[in-house]
Amino acid sequence: MNLFAEFVNLHYSPTPQEQELLEEIKSENLIQPIEEQANPFKFKGLLDSYLDSYNRTQPQRIKDHLNKFHQPISDWVDQPVFLWEIPREVLDQLNRGYFKLQNIRHNHGSESVMLTQQLKAAQDNTEKSYFSMTLSKYLDYLHDPIDFFFRNKQYNPNKLLSLFDLQIESWEEESFKLYEYIPQCFLKEDGLSYLRTKIKNVNELQINIMTPGSWQGAKQEPGAVNRINLNHGPGDCLWIVIDPEHIENLFQNEKQFILQQGECYLQRECLKKHGIPYKRFIQKPGDLVILGAGAFYQMECLSTTITTGWSYLAMNSYSYQQMMKRQQINIKYQIKPEFPLKNLFLDIYIHNQNEQLRIYLLEFINQEQKVIRELIQKKKIYTLDINYLMRKHCFCVECKEEIFIFCYHIQQKVLCLKCDKNYQVQCQYNVNILQLLLSSEEPIKCSYHYCSQYEQQNIKCTAKFKQSKKKKAKSPQSIKESSTSNIENILRQKSYIQEEEKESNQQKQTKKSDKKQNNREIKVKGEQADPSKQLKSKKHGTNKDTQNQESKQIQNPEKMDDDSNKVIQIVDEPPNLKTYVITTRKRKQILEIKKDEEFKKKKQSSVKPVIKSDKQKQKFTSIYNKVRLSEEEMNEILGLQNQQSQDRIYKKGEKILTL
Repeated sequence: MNLFAEFVNLHYSPTPQEQELLEEIKSENLIQPIEEQANPFKFKGLLDSYLDSYNRTQPQRIKDHLNKFHQPISDWVDQPVFLWEIPREVLDQLNRGYFKLQNIRHNHGSESVMLTQQLKAAQDNTEKSYFSMTLSKYLDYLHDPIDFFFRNKQYNPNKLLSLFDLQIESWEEESFKLYEYIPQCFLKEDGLSYLRTKIKNVNELQINIMTPGSWQGAKQEPGAVNRINLNHGPGDCLWIVIDPEHIENLFQNEKQFILQQGECYLQRECLKKHGIPYKRFIQKPGDLVILGAGAFYQMECLSTTITTGWSYLAMNSYSYQQMMKRQQINIKYQIKPEFPLKNLFLDIYIHNQNEQLRIYLLEFINQEQKVIRELIQKKKIYTLDINYLMRKHCFCVECKEEIFIFCYHIQQKVLCLKCDKNYQVQCQYNVNILQLLLSSEEPIKCSYHYCSQYEQQNIKCTAKFKQSKKKKAKSPQSIKESSTSNIENILRQKSYIQEEEKESNQQKQTKKSDKKQNNREIKVKGEQADPSKQLKSKKHGTNKDTQNQESKQIQNPEKMDDDSNKVIQIVDEPPNLKTYVITTRKRKQILEIKKDEEFKKKKQSSVKPVIKSDKQKQKFTSIYNKVRLSEEEMNEILGLQNQQSQDRIYKKGEKILTL
């Protein structure tokens, strides 16, 4: 079988006829153009994906899953894309009842959603339109598009309908389950948890329900932060990811991708023309795509599928540098920011100090002071009043520019220094305190003067205070540090079973080698003595050894529990979700042994049955007829019970008769 056939069998399920065609294809013909081959259109998409994988365009795969759970994401998320393969058992548990088409129809079918109507992927084609529709009606379209367009003739049958970036924060049960099953390292160390407000398409959960052929154009996350996308199935998605180092080259030659982000379909011919390397791969159900900071990506749906996605920020120097590059691009192309970069950098630095952040913050403060000095020289500013309550405002109401330290507050409007010429300026922070803070090398504690998430009546910062206050996992902030994910439990169980199987295989091999040695010794000594006696003696010896080992294990069952065999429980349990516990084979054996011992003790302590005479039976039957005792009580009387219980029930019947 050639390499292409192996690739197809690994990622797809070809029919017997297609299998014959695959075997006929030679590996040498794969390098030739598609038009020159015998069956040019049969496996065009598969040939493209094979050639891309052949040219090393596949992403880096995470292999040591358990280590990545407890390793900080800031230590290893420094590549444009990673691929995390979630076990099938975990995906089934996650999808059950929530992330399937029939469940979504049942739970949220009456909700109105905003759909995207688009043409199929083609060059120089960006035509899109948006309209609202109920979710159940859209699912009818996914089930049978022909019947849908026949009944709804107001829609264009030549276009595709798709649901992109639906905010599901209001879907409480779905969000609880996602937060419980995704790797906890992405929740505990998320820099976006320091954002002061909810920002659309940034710090909110999103769901995509896509039809075959639908696509999301090439774009970058707002603020160039990281991105996670999980494929719930049943279909596949095709991804193209570009390293942030080559994005500037793309923007210089193709400006539409920076001016119309997400609206243009990126063709590979365009990338090859400008010599831009890329990653192109297929996301199967259960694959978690982890995008690095600043990555430029495009997604295309190959068949009907459901994906969930959310943004996060790995707090390392690499991520901060990519975010600053994006800030410079926004200034160069005059793009309005969607992300309060300066305010977020300050809030992160107060809680997680970083040398790169300190340099950026000093630059921001110097820029603000330079503008203030120019306005003072022109006699446009007379007073500077400090107002810490203004920190919750990060953008200008009119021009949408970010506000960092200085702003105007006029008639309940918050404006930047460019939009007004008033003489009174309000400061969100004390500049002298910020400069002292950034120049000191000692660890910083939260204070009312510079922490935007600090409340004066509380000793702790509210960012951490809210974590202990909330009970339910409504957001990544409320996940406790000690909690573990269900995916981690299953991975631990799998790794433990694999180790156990290795140990059992090694024991079997050692037993086989011992038997072979014993047989050889018996053959050598067979001439001097009777072989039958020697065999019997050896068998008795081995049986005694095994019995001694089993007796030791039964006497000391606690010694059989290793550190890897401990029970792991979920701390923050979402509603309608039982606590997941790791069960192993050794633990089952110990429980069975304990049950047998308890059952034997009960048998020994049980009292022998009392033999009743005919007169006693007549008394009990007469009482039963008069008082009408229940069948259970009568069975207890006539059954094998103690004398005390019989007397107790008999006295009860006599009392009822007297009444």
